[in-house]
Amino acid sequence: MSWFPRVLGAATAAYSAAVVARPEVLTTPTGLGDTLATHALSRAVGARDLVSGVAVALAPAGTPLRLALLARVAMDLGDAALGLAAPDKATRTKVVALALGWAAVNALALLATREKPSDESHWEWNPQWSDPSYWADPASWERERGDQAV
Repeated sequence: MSWFPRVLGAATAAYSAAVVARPEVLTTPTGLGDTLATHALSRAVGARDLVSGVAVALAPAGTPLRLALLARVAMDLGDAALGLAAPDKATRTKVVALALGWAAVNALALLATREKPSDESHWEWNPQWSDPSYWADPASWERERGDQAV
């Protein structure tokens, strides 16, 4: 398993904790403004991302980690869609680009969790399959599978 998703999850959690503590960490660079409403929204997004970042950092390898990363990608895509409602074009551009960038990074982390096929599960051609008599006798198929019914 790759270390990349774990580091990404820890970094997401750390940044999100900073956003919860000081919403300006998010609102100032994106141009969202320093209003009570944008601070509340930033804290909510920060709390959500803090939890999902910890999940990515600590989830057991395999399906739980892949689901946590898939959730991160979905959340980032949702943030991009919400960014389209920003008040002006410059802010929309920043928010959408930032959210899509994080979605792409999390998608790469998701790809990094793919399992490599083991040698045992590797498919190989069986030379018997080239022999027409093999296909003429269905009992040979069951014998190869280990089916004792025949």
